[in-house]
Amino acid sequence: MSSSPPKRLRKHSQNEFITLMISSKRLPSTSYHQITDLNLSNLQLIQIDTFPFEHLPKLHSLDLSYNQLITINLDWSKAKENFIEKLNLSHNKLETLVFLKDLKHLKHLNITENLLRSNERFLSLHICPSLEHLIDSNRDQIEDDQLKLDQWLQIIETKIDRLWAVSYYDKYKQESTNEKNRQVVKQLLEDFRHAMIKIFQKQADFNLIHLSTLANYLITKKIDELCISAPKLQQPKKSLRTHLTAEFNDMMDIKTNFEPIKFLRCHQTTENDLTTIAVRMGLFEPNTTQHILATCGGQKVCFIDCDTCEVTHLYEVSALRSTAMPTTGRKLKDKNGTNSTEYFSCLCWIEVNDGKENHKILAVGATNGHIYLISHKYKIMFGHIELPSSSISCLTWHSNNSSTLIIGSFHTVRLLNIQSYLDRFLSYIRKQSKPAAQFDYIESTVLTHKVSSTHVYYFDNADDSILSITDLLCYPLTRENNLLLVGTTSGLFVIHEQTPIRLTFPKSMCTVGEHIESIRLINGQTRLIAMNILGLDQICCFDLEQSLPPSQQLHMTLSLSNPYRQIATKMAVCLTTNENDKSNTSFECILGSDHGSFFYHQIRMNSINKKTKKASFENKRYEINWPQAKTSQAPSLLSSSLNETYLCLTTSNNLICIYKRK
Repeated sequence: MSSSPPKRLRKHSQNEFITLMISSKRLPSTSYHQITDLNLSNLQLIQIDTFPFEHLPKLHSLDLSYNQLITINLDWSKAKENFIEKLNLSHNKLETLVFLKDLKHLKHLNITENLLRSNERFLSLHICPSLEHLIDSNRDQIEDDQLKLDQWLQIIETKIDRLWAVSYYDKYKQESTNEKNRQVVKQLLEDFRHAMIKIFQKQADFNLIHLSTLANYLITKKIDELCISAPKLQQPKKSLRTHLTAEFNDMMDIKTNFEPIKFLRCHQTTENDLTTIAVRMGLFEPNTTQHILATCGGQKVCFIDCDTCEVTHLYEVSALRSTAMPTTGRKLKDKNGTNSTEYFSCLCWIEVNDGKENHKILAVGATNGHIYLISHKYKIMFGHIELPSSSISCLTWHSNNSSTLIIGSFHTVRLLNIQSYLDRFLSYIRKQSKPAAQFDYIESTVLTHKVSSTHVYYFDNADDSILSITDLLCYPLTRENNLLLVGTTSGLFVIHEQTPIRLTFPKSMCTVGEHIESIRLINGQTRLIAMNILGLDQICCFDLEQSLPPSQQLHMTLSLSNPYRQIATKMAVCLTTNENDKSNTSFECILGSDHGSFFYHQIRMNSINKKTKKASFENKRYEINWPQAKTSQAPSLLSSSLNETYLCLTTSNNLICIYKRK
């Protein structure tokens, strides 16, 4: 390296960069218009007022590391556009990154060892949206900072925009039309700025936001944008009435790639009792481009269109009295019902093919042993099955035979043939093209039918302790051969060759019990199954094929760390296989907690090692705090459902929460 630059340049470094770079042999004396990479490290630079980007039109990489930089001017680039993709600012004394605002092509930024104020780093992603790598403390921080930025933007979209629209916009519009009211307008905008900062400061990550130069720059820019645009207030939509307190909207705190789009209550019995009903389960309609969510809880089954966030119709069954309330206003009534404390407990979707299309049917189970068959598309309840002395805890359907419904109740699993109901439903569809009476009124004697069980399996413990069925999973080994996995309060069973067999846990796996909360298929090709266990701080993933007889011991392939729960909750799993790389499988897992947060796992399964014959996994876990009011207790999350677009959570206090992927 050549001798250090003159003292005046070390202190000011204003307009002599070309001379400096040539004298220090960092730049050729001619043809520097073709330079793509420039190293200006170790030049004792203190301040940059302007930088000659206009003379370096092809410059892509700039290294300013190991200087004494205290400030870089906000408008240091006078060029109309620069194409810097890589910038190294490490080992300086910078306190802000606001000068990055004009680097629209920046992809790689190193800010290790500076004096940056709180929040400067993550906000750099906002002014440089093209950033792919953000290096600080010698590691890439971009994923953590992206979560903070998402939270920042969420606050702006859900709180700041609304605050302006509701409390400031009208007054600003009125006062700004009069030139004499400049001081009033100035004070109004200053008040709004302080209100914005207070909203941000309520979040732990942003409590020092007022000290950040970049944050203040972005706040000023946001205020300027709001002043020249109309307020963003969504117009109300026509829908069945739902309920949600304003406090929940104000306290939303989301930190991952899901954004909340609707928090609603629609399972209440009366409008004066909004929070005592537990929404037991939610499930997306399968294999469709529509995003219909079915939920059950209390005495209602609701269908929600997630694209519009509207309850399209619901079925209310007071004491299991058949009542449907479509959006058209027609009602299905049954006069034989009486009030009781029974409630809908579980549901599953069934697919029936009539030779032309697949029809989706929802089966809903209740604690009094009744099962209802409902068509969302045709808005009818066409089947009502009674199982005497039963309490339905879980439902699934036979993957190779849509006419077989599988039911868990107490310590028994029953297989029911519901072909007669499906025939009735398909007959109804065929009659739609002909004049026919609508199902405005249906007698219970027509709908109710006691169906005999084709198979009944009993489960018990060797010590005669009480055992209850908690979840079911039908797994097709082949087109003809199916396995039925049965989760219970005392372990996991498989019905193998018509016989229930217990699959034991490995001795090395210490559990506080074997209460299976839910079992989910991750990948049919790799036969990977996930299950969560009450009281265990893990989500366990096992290889089904290697766990079957004669082994009869769960072959664990992956454990996901997740805080234990004391209240059972249903887990959601979504396979996200990359079409361009089918050798690697990815999946997501959502699991709620007792204290109002839920955990989002992203798991990537790499190729199987030929020597060890085992796959390696990469797991990222995010905890998402529940949006709650200060005066209310956080609800328990009872179930989650996930597809490629939406996430749904149901809770113990009648909340249905819909998130959309960003």
